[in-house]
Amino acid sequence: MIDFFTTFRPTLLGAWIPAVGMILLQMVCMSIFKEGGKRAVDTSWYVARTKRFAMFNSMFQMFFIAVAVFVPFKCGTVWFAVGGIVYVFALALFVWSFWSYCTADRDKLITKGIYRYSRNPMDVVFTIGFLGIAISCASLWLLLVLLPYVWAMHGTILGEEQYCEKSFGDDYRE
Repeated sequence: MIDFFTTFRPTLLGAWIPAVGMILLQMVCMSIFKEGGKRAVDTSWYVARTKRFAMFNSMFQMFFIAVAVFVPFKCGTVWFAVGGIVYVFALALFVWSFWSYCTADRDKLITKGIYRYSRNPMDVVFTIGFLGIAISCASLWLLLVLLPYVWAMHGTILGEEQYCEKSFGDDYRE
């Protein structure tokens, strides 16, 4: 039974496809919304601690993709169907979050669109997308890689929240 959840062999049809797909979707959104894309990757205000967490976040994201090369889909299973639904849901939310971010006023707190429900929707839905991939492959390996990724993302988000509190004050705290 545990073999089902720990399959680890190089595969052409596997988890790496949707993982790379999420990165490509992010790049497409950034090329369509050029100004918003520049803002989304602006780390000029990061303090040293936030920079370290952001670096770890990127490293664990790449590690997730590297591990995904060895994780096949579990096609024809409930795992695959549920994971696929979660992944597609995450993609739709990612596009909505990027659109909400990029169409907002540059110097104002974003409170419209998906930002009514989350302060960090791009990060949250990216994680949900990776979780959907892990579910569709029924992979304990991908779930294990996801844990340090979430830890590093959380550290980055904490730094971003400090910046937003300084920049937007009480409006952000509400």
